[in-house]
Amino acid sequence: WGGISDHRLEPLFITQKKCIRIMFGDKEAYLNKMCTSARTRSKVDQKLGHDFYVKEHTKPLFKINNLLTVLNLYKYTCFCEMFKIIKLEMPRSLLSLFHRSPRRPNYFITPPLSSSFAYQSS
Repeated sequence: WGGISDHRLEPLFITQKKCIRIMFGDKEAYLNKMCTSARTRSKVDQKLGHDFYVKEHTKPLFKINNLLTVLNLYKYTCFCEMFKIIKLEMPRSLLSLFHRSPRRPNYFITPPLSSSFAYQSS
């Protein structure tokens, strides 16, 4: 799911930000902004300015609550799996797919590209 392009993940990221604002956002500021109606404001204050429509930033909310975004969650998962493969040699089935460099054990040698994939499928 995380290997897709960023524009496909954008709706999920926007939904995640909305949920973070609901769960951890400034509730008092939200309620104060939404509690007044046009009838209770004076004639001068009827026109709402730019500040009324500005949403709360979610980056500080992610940082304070030690949360990962959808985009960073995929990267974190990939790094954890690579750590298991490199250091712990955990899933033997995945370890056999990689060839280690004889000079540097933390480097992997990628297999050469093959153009015979079309012939193998038939």
